[in-house]
Amino acid sequence: MASEIQRVDDRVALGRAALARAAWAEARVAFEAALASDETPEALEGLSWAAWWTGETELLFDARGRAYAVYRDRDDRLGAARMATWLGTDSVDFRGEFAVAGGWLSRARRLLEGLEDSPEYGWLCVHEAEQLIYAEDTVQARKRGAEAAAVGRRLERTALEMMGLAVEGLALVTEGEVERGMRALDECAAAALAGEFE
Repeated sequence: MASEIQRVDDRVALGRAALARAAWAEARVAFEAALASDETPEALEGLSWAAWWTGETELLFDARGRAYAVYRDRDDRLGAARMATWLGTDSVDFRGEFAVAGGWLSRARRLLEGLEDSPEYGWLCVHEAEQLIYAEDTVQARKRGAEAAAVGRRLERTALEMMGLAVEGLALVTEGEVERGMRALDECAAAALAGEFE
């Protein structure tokens, strides 16, 4: 049994390494091999990313939904919230389903109660801010962006900090605060060009 678990873990690690190299097909093969032995949420989550990068919408939603369910079964609130957040964002990006997206983001927020000092909470704030901009609620979008940036700074997660700053800047530009908003967006661009995103 221990050797089978190790094989699954090894295949998940191979899949993650392939994702990091942008080898989407190779990643999919590795995650599917892991899932053939055991339906772990890590393998499902990895498979969802391989599908995301190749635009395989049905596989993306299926893998994320199954990962969410298995994380919930394990009582892994961070993992479940991460999947709920992405299901929310993907529902808008791939299907234009704003109501469905709102439901998933609300589910993620509830799962993260008491876990606000986590990357998952910061990324939820980023995605909520994006949805708030769509809804033309730029005041709340700025607040969520600033909250995400603050979590990123506390946790020393530059990508999270900069994405929070970026949505805050976009909200400012949308409000007509172009100079302030562009300063925020320019800072994000500078950090990206300097290779600061992990």
